[in-house]
Amino acid sequence: MKMYKQNRTAYLFVLILSILFLYGGNRIAEQHKLSIIIQSRDSELDDQVFAQVTAVNSTRPDQNDSTRKIVTFTAKITSGQNKGQMVQAAQYSYIDNPTMPPAVSQNDKVVLGKLTQDQSTEWVFENYERIDQIILLSVILAALILIFGGKKGVHTVVALILTCLSVFYVFLPMILAGFNIYLCTVLVSVYVICVTFLLTGGMNRKSLAAALGCIGGVVFSGGIYLVFNHTMKLTGFYNDQSSRLMELFANQPLNLQAVVFAMVTIGALGATMDVAMSIASSLVEIKSNRGSRISRYILIKSGLTIGRDIMGTMMNTLILAYVGSSLVTLIIYAASNYPIMQLVNQEEIIVEFLQSLVGSLGMLLTIPCTTFISAMVWSEPGAPDPAAQSQRRGSPSMHKRIS
Repeated sequence: MKMYKQNRTAYLFVLILSILFLYGGNRIAEQHKLSIIIQSRDSELDDQVFAQVTAVNSTRPDQNDSTRKIVTFTAKITSGQNKGQMVQAAQYSYIDNPTMPPAVSQNDKVVLGKLTQDQSTEWVFENYERIDQIILLSVILAALILIFGGKKGVHTVVALILTCLSVFYVFLPMILAGFNIYLCTVLVSVYVICVTFLLTGGMNRKSLAAALGCIGGVVFSGGIYLVFNHTMKLTGFYNDQSSRLMELFANQPLNLQAVVFAMVTIGALGATMDVAMSIASSLVEIKSNRGSRISRYILIKSGLTIGRDIMGTMMNTLILAYVGSSLVTLIIYAASNYPIMQLVNQEEIIVEFLQSLVGSLGMLLTIPCTTFISAMVWSEPGAPDPAAQSQRRGSPSMHKRIS
């Protein structure tokens, strides 16, 4: 009963904290929002609507381009002020071109745009609507988490939702408002750590040890990045998106080095949280199953052993995740026949290496940090220390030699 009340208190505390953080952070960002963007905004997006194809009317070759055909179809608009209206639209579908969307068919959900020619307006196919599939996958993921996790699965889903909201509802608006990116990254990271551990672990010493160990790992990874960012003299201009950002923030220069810091820190956050909770939870089980007083030495030794087992697979997880996310870039550079050292020295590749290595270093420090904090929290004062007792008594072979 006491544990239930503690968990309920933790849940309510997290909800109140989240409401204050999300609402207050967003309001502050909106009040200080700068007119720094977006001069180059694509106005075509304002005229686009979602629709569903009700019938394909005709397909004919394009007289002006032999590589494509014109598909005319009837569609029902499903969004915006014209919702429910039936319109005639056309798609310019390219033949044998896998880089272009295939021809529409009945019941397809599409995005339509307005094309104005000679003072006449017609609807044309822009793209397929894929949001429904993403929502379906998200629902499947949430359902499986709830099935396998039960009540804790509910807390996991809530923590995931709050994490996403903190990024999209607070962190990004803060950046757009011109706030210090380093400070925003730290605030959001601390919020995510507190919310996740309180919801999934409850308000107890296990969550405290995991949170402190995770914060230690994240702080270390952020500090390592700052040091190497200075020594390697990175500019932050490492791909086309960086140049695009500077164009959008032309009236208020954006610190791209701080953006990379946020990428590295937030990227390392997930792995460090996983490792911290795994070690803290394992040591709790060791403590509870021991059934008697346990020394700090045994807890530290057990935590480091567990950490070594986690380290191997988690290291591969981090490296492969970053390699997979930058695979297209690696293929482009490899196909360009760059000398290997010149390829590795490209800032775009260096940043990817920096993310993976700094994230791995943060995860590694999380292991001893969480272990020592957990040992301080759960070890019993005056509990027998096997190492000290062994030194006092001496080994069996030593006694035998003495006798």
